Amino acid sequence: MGVLGKAAASAHGAADQAANALAPASRWLEDQGETLEVAGTRLVDSTCKYVAAHPLQSLGMALATGYLIGRLTGLFSR
Repeated sequence: MGVLGKAAASAHGAADQAANALAPASRWLEDQGETLEVAGTRLVDSTCKYVAAHPLQSLGMALATGYLIGRLTGLFSR
């Protein structure tokens, strides 16, 4: 087996080890993805209910947040 063959075998071995090491993390992320999707839906629903119940407060918070973001991005653009 030449140098190129040894390098290819070593690269394949490293790729297999990386895949085996990342498999549990991949499964964990897939499980969290379902949980995050449900949490996101719940967050959107509760936000819609809050805005419907407190429209003026929501508008004030949106304006204040936009102002702060504008100020912060203005500081970083200088």
